[in-house]
Amino acid sequence: MRPVFRLPLPGDGNAVFDRLTVKLAEADSRLVGQVMPPNAFLRRPDKHSRLLSPHLNLQLRTEGDRTVLYGRFSPRPNVWTGFMALFFLIAMLGLGGLVYGLAQLTLGGSAWAIWAAPASLALIAFIYGAAFIGQGLSGGEMYELRAFVEAAIRETSSDQDS
Repeated sequence: MRPVFRLPLPGDGNAVFDRLTVKLAEADSRLVGQVMPPNAFLRRPDKHSRLLSPHLNLQLRTEGDRTVLYGRFSPRPNVWTGFMALFFLIAMLGLGGLVYGLAQLTLGGSAWAIWAAPASLALIAFIYGAAFIGQGLSGGEMYELRAFVEAAIRETSSDQDS
């Protein structure tokens, strides 16, 4: 549900995070964020972001003898929390309807409440699909965030080659 990518890095990766810090501090930077190795967090400034604007979480990991940068796109934390709360609420309502419907059935009545279970599953599937629509709508912003990171990696590589 949250797109990920991984990029092999030259050296231990700290130079890339140093470059990210410099690029974020530049006056003309279109992004803001926090860099605290081995993690970093990038996003668009509030005045340029929308409800579905992505955030990019970065993490340095060591795989064998090389360092890899893992990136994960996610919506704003409050939007993500809202999605998860909505999933939980709908699931609980569906479970409650299922239990109530089974109780109705056991007592020989009409088990109309049991329909809450498939209805909640359909609603969860709809919301899950809406998350993918949100990803599609914010594709340009995800590209901008990843391009920023890749530019920092290229600049770091060219500095080390010189």
